[in-house]
Amino acid sequence: MHVGVIHRISDPEGFQQAEQQAIEAGLPEGFRLPVHAQTSDHTTGICIWDGPSVDGVRDLVESVVGKYSENEYYEMELDAGPV
Repeated sequence: MHVGVIHRISDPEGFQQAEQQAIEAGLPEGFRLPVHAQTSDHTTGICIWDGPSVDGVRDLVESVVGKYSENEYYEMELDAGPV
């Protein structure tokens, strides 16, 4: 399942450090993060996850960056059309 996450980041430095540590440690089995992007001031981020469920992604993301951002979660349908 694809899950889109919009991050409203209140502590950009803390968020980036927590995110980097989690990526270096490795994601749990069944999770991938193929898309993650942020604004130049690092106060807004958008991620597209592959995960088992919206709740599963929410639990993982909140455990890593929840104290640095307010996050919104959406089940997404990805268009595999031509680029």
